[in-house]
Amino acid sequence: MEWSLEDVEQTNLRYPNTFFIPNLKERKLQKKGDLVRLHFVLEHPAEDDPRAERMWVEVTGKKRWSQTYTGILTNQPVYIKSLQIGDIIEFEPRHIARILIPKDDPRWLEIGEQMAVVSNKCLEEGGCVRWLYREKPDREEDSGWRLLEGTEDDEYNSNKSNISIVNVYALLDKDPSLITPLKGAFGTAFERENSNSPWIEIKDWNGSSD
Repeated sequence: MEWSLEDVEQTNLRYPNTFFIPNLKERKLQKKGDLVRLHFVLEHPAEDDPRAERMWVEVTGKKRWSQTYTGILTNQPVYIKSLQIGDIIEFEPRHIARILIPKDDPRWLEIGEQMAVVSNKCLEEGGCVRWLYREKPDREEDSGWRLLEGTEDDEYNSNKSNISIVNVYALLDKDPSLITPLKGAFGTAFERENSNSPWIEIKDWNGSSD
């Protein structure tokens, strides 16, 4: 099956409120041994096939005088039969959808690849997270974090179309300041006045960590 690498910069421009990528500086500074996730778009997918296979590539080098990286595919494709684990891939910063953060990096989170429940008001242009809390989830892929803009009412929150499920690291791509509260344990909650204000932990929050 034919494939092409997704230009995630263009996808981010089309869907800025829902599709987040690492900043350009970070995408340009990948080095040998780093792991990056690329989206291999299927040219003519079958009806039940995904739009793309999201796979990790280990950086092996960068071409001199250009922005082109070389790397080794570390996943075995399921749908793209013309690719195999270990194949050499050439790509550019515009193709890097996610960067694997190592454990010794201060931005590393144990829950980084898990999901969070986010009010769409937080994702709208000009919106931001002003209140978040963590509850004990009942699914392994759920981090337990619930993020709100702060003006939602019960009617808004009860409408499932107003809620998005977002990868935790993707949230950090959108708002790096979230690293502070997202390190909180089950049962913690944080708030702030606006995107420029510091996070304050709510000590008397009545959430449960059971």
